Amino acid sequence: MYRKVRITLVPGLSTNGIDAPRYNAKYSLNLLAGYHGGLDGYELGLVNINRYFSRGLQIGLLNASGGEMNGIQLAGAGNLSSGHQQGIQISGMGNVSGSGMQGMQFAGFGNISSADMQGMQAAGLMNIARDMQGLQFAGIGNLSGSDMQGIQFAGIFNATADDAQGLLFSGITNISGRSTQGIVMSGITNISSEFQGIGGAGIINISRDFQGIQFAGIANVADQGQGIQIGLVNLAREFEGVPVGIVSYYGNGRKNLDLWFSDGGFTHLGLTLGTNPVYNKVSIGFNPLIGNRDVWSLSWSIGSYRTLDDAWNQPKLRDYFSTHDFTFQRIFDGSWSSTPNAILSYKYLLGKNITPKTALYIGPTANLQVSKQPGNSDYTWYSISEATRASRDVRVWIGFTAGVRIFGQ
Repeated sequence: MYRKVRITLVPGLSTNGIDAPRYNAKYSLNLLAGYHGGLDGYELGLVNINRYFSRGLQIGLLNASGGEMNGIQLAGAGNLSSGHQQGIQISGMGNVSGSGMQGMQFAGFGNISSADMQGMQAAGLMNIARDMQGLQFAGIGNLSGSDMQGIQFAGIFNATADDAQGLLFSGITNISGRSTQGIVMSGITNISSEFQGIGGAGIINISRDFQGIQFAGIANVADQGQGIQIGLVNLAREFEGVPVGIVSYYGNGRKNLDLWFSDGGFTHLGLTLGTNPVYNKVSIGFNPLIGNRDVWSLSWSIGSYRTLDDAWNQPKLRDYFSTHDFTFQRIFDGSWSSTPNAILSYKYLLGKNITPKTALYIGPTANLQVSKQPGNSDYTWYSISEATRASRDVRVWIGFTAGVRIFGQ
């Protein structure tokens, strides 16, 4: 039944009497609280409750619809829609949609969509939805009980029970129970079973299967991976791609020791890890040619390895290889010091696998030295160019590198 206008003090004391739950109205005023059948228009009151549906605008301390809600709900405390919601819910505390939700929810504390959510949720604390398509912003966390497609921003965490696709940003962690596709950034960690895309974490990325790019302040960990890993430590049982790290350890990757010599007199012992085509190497070196003081160094290298059979299409050269190597060498003259004192080198090396586990290599090296350390001219035996820039001695020269690699390629 329909009446255009209704006025209610409390349920049972209204212009519709005790039959109010049987009536719909266009204009509704609830002085304290109202309980009616439905709304097709505008409702104002402290507590506004409609048994079957609410279509239009509700303004109150608490708004509730036992069925569908189409329109706008504005509440100082909370909004409830038991049925499907299409529209906007804005409240000081929380919004709840008991069925599917299409539209927007804004709450000081939290938003809940018990079924599918298409649209936008923004909350001071938390957003919860089953299937989420759209945008979620939360001061603490966003939780999707099934799949997520869209964008999530959270101060602490984003969590998806199944698949996540889109952009995920959080202050601490992003977690996906099954697969993640997209761009995922967190202050501490990203965790997913399968990951495709770009993942960045302040500390660690963890995934079972990974394709794409992972970069972390500390470590990247995967069971199987393809792509690029950038971190202090990179770990995987199987990996194909480009590692960039201090330690890049892969079950199917290289694990070599290198003993190499450079033209300036340094002798280096290095641990070479990574994949077969691309390696990372950390080395410690000592210069025995400088007899009046102890000069030592720490080095990091990234390089590529390719057999000449593959590079030049010459099967008879399958035991020979070429290497492009970039090395940063930090030199310490005596004790540990923060004084700028480094050599950057590019090496083009040619080598031969003597046995399956032993190789020799040699080649030219282009060097750039930048140093404020007194006596730094002792590290080179000549220079093509010398200059002083910003109180730093700068030298350029062409030298050579020779070495032996053991435990295979």
